[in-house]
Amino acid sequence: GKVKVHLDSAQVQMAGHLKGIKLWSLNPQTGLWEEEGDFQHDQSRRTKREERTFLVGNMEIRERRLFNLDVPESRRCYIKVRTYRSERYLPSEQVAGVVVSVINLEPAAGYSSNPRAWGRFDSGVTSSNGACVPAFCDAQNPDAYSAYVMASLGGEELEAVASSPRLNPFAIGVPQPYLNKLRY
Repeated sequence: GKVKVHLDSAQVQMAGHLKGIKLWSLNPQTGLWEEEGDFQHDQSRRTKREERTFLVGNMEIRERRLFNLDVPESRRCYIKVRTYRSERYLPSEQVAGVVVSVINLEPAAGYSSNPRAWGRFDSGVTSSNGACVPAFCDAQNPDAYSAYVMASLGGEELEAVASSPRLNPFAIGVPQPYLNKLRY
């Protein structure tokens, strides 16, 4: 059915988010957040003395889903990490249960610094298909942000595939044409 969502604008703490906040729902089939709609400002009086500004959003609930109120952010990306038993990097040799940690570093000069609310550290655990761990990025310049990526299994630190001085596309699992697009 149709639902109207009211959000007290005083609850939105980050500057600039009042204009960009949207309603989202999590698609259970794809695992992706889908935009449900925008919010509009609405002045409301609860009593004669109290006047508040609400953000009002409309949506239709068609199935059981998780819902979220959030602002799209272009500086948030994900690092895909896969772990293997050997240096052959075969899909059948992927290891699940590895803890992957990412420490985001400060951006290169000229790029806005990381929002404090996001923190500098994030982690995930690999499944049979690896893990996606949140990190900072810039859509125009892949070198704007960098991070340390570490992995451990049962307390043992695992060794990363070398990304320099010469990158091996086979070892990292990304075809050369994509690496060229990313200017690697």
